[in-house]
This record gives sequence, structure tokens and C-alpha cells, in this order.
Amino acid sequence: MAFTRKAYEDGDFVRIRDFLKYSLFKDPSLKNWLIDRWNFGRYFSQTMHGTFDTWPETVGIWEDENGEIVAVVNSEGEVINTKAGNAFLQLGNSNFSDGFLSELIDYAERNLALTTDEGTYINVFADEDAFQIQELLKERDYTLLEWKDPMSCLDVSDCFKVELPEGFRIADANEVSDWHKGFAHGRAFGYYKNDRPDDDMAELCYRALRNAPDYHPEPDLSIIDMNGEIASFAGVWYDDMNKIGILEPVGTIPKYRRMGLAKAVVHAAINKAVEMGAKRIYVGSDQQFYLSLGFKVMYYKQIWQKKLRD
Repeated sequence: MAFTRKAYEDGDFVRIRDFLKYSLFKDPSLKNWLIDRWNFGRYFSQTMHGTFDTWPETVGIWEDENGEIVAVVNSEGEVINTKAGNAFLQLGNSNFSDGFLSELIDYAERNLALTTDEGTYINVFADEDAFQIQELLKERDYTLLEWKDPMSCLDVSDCFKVELPEGFRIADANEVSDWHKGFAHGRAFGYYKNDRPDDDMAELCYRALRNAPDYHPEPDLSIIDMNGEIASFAGVWYDDMNKIGILEPVGTIPKYRRMGLAKAVVHAAINKAVEMGAKRIYVGSDQQFYLSLGFKVMYYKQIWQKKLRD
């Protein structure tokens, strides 16, 4: 069967989002992106990296004779402090030919590689069980890197009891400003280290995130201290087709760590997903924190790297 590549157009973001949801529903073994990464990468990460306007022209979409999406090749749009471009192959089935998969890899090399002072590099992410893709990458002189891209999950049926220390409360994004959310994100992940944000970038990212098709302020939660400062935060995205919630982002500012706040806000976010109908919660992490909450590593994606040019 022949497939045709088309350029990304207005409306394709939601089409691809639906393709990702349906691929999980049809065949979980495909291990494509979940909707949190599709939304968060587009509206938050690309805003931060300054690639929001240019990213669409890098996305490859392949359709069958009926105009249905069968595969997508995309990056997250991240370029800051990055050695190699990252390519993700979102596949509609596990029975593609070597020739078609090679076409996808060719596209990634042409359109998603990054050039730095060290040369031009591309990373291709592949499931640990995707032996066909792995063999193709080996034939093309890709090298398997040591680090992996994890996915963990937790089956849920009831809500958790949420316990907070005295003086703290939980608020959703209807109450909390994007400035406060951005400042907390920067402090939690270490790119803001002072008493004020160094710039307005994180605030702009959270403002942009509100425009994501699957964003809702009610499950975007923060723990607030008695002075109105965000101490910890967790957002959850809900996929109604697959009855799953996905945590993204989660963080705690340094001075409030080891107080049980992250556990409390994650449990509160999971409760929001359960109330919406979630039966399982995913998180793109294998950190001990999540394992201690009952999450289990479901799979890893391998990262294969190739230097294309000096």
C-alpha cells in the first residue's frame, strides 16, 4: 500500500492528537506519544524555545488513500542547550515495510537534525521492542545512547486521601496567575534562582499553555502557602477515549521539598482525573518518587544518535 506525505496545515494539530489517542486505543503496543506531550510540547516547550512559528513546517504527516493519518514524524521543537535534534516516529500500526520506515528516518534526518559547533546530529527515539526499527538504525550507523525515555503508570479506581501540612491549601489555575505558575516552574526546575523571575518567559509559556486544545484549568493544581506563594504543583491531562490521566508538569520549589507536598498535589491531581473517568494514570518518569506512590515502569524508549555532518 502506498502512503502520501503531506505538509502540516491548520487543523492538523487536532487531527494528529486524535490519531495519537486512537492509536493507543487500537494498539497500546505502538507506544506513541500521549496527549500531554503533544499539547505541552507545542504550547509550552516551543514557546520557551522560540520555535512555535517554525515547528509546523518540520512535521511530516503520511496518509493512506482515504486521507487517514498512518504515521507522523515530529520533534518537540527544543533547540536550547541541545546537541542533537530529537525525532519521534508516531506509527499507526506495527506492520510497515522497511522501505516505509526508512522513508520516515530519511525525513527525520533531513528536517529535524540540529547543527552546533560539534556538528550536525539527530536522535531517533525507538521502543525497546521495536526490533525492526533498531535494525534499520544500526544499518545506518546510529549509536545507542545510555539514557532512555521512560513511561510509568498506576492503575486507579478510587480517590486518594490528600493530607496537607498546616498553612497550605490547594488551588486550581482559575485562581492562580500565570506569573506565579511560571515563577514556581522556574524555581522547581532550576532556571530561576533569585527572588524574582529573571525574565517573563515561563509566564508566557503558561499563558500559551491555556490555549492548548486539551488544557483545562481545573486539573492544573498548585499548593499555596500562607503568603500566596506556590510551593508545589501538578497538572493532569485527561484522554477520554482511553480513560487515562497523564501528569505533566510536576514540581516543588526547593525550600518546600521533603514535606510531603509533591505527594499531596499529585494525589489531588490524580483525584481530578479519577473524577473525570480515568482508570489509569501515566507519567513520563521512572523517578523513585513515583515508584514510591505505586507507579510501575511500563516501558522505555531507546535513543539512537547519528552524526550526519561535521
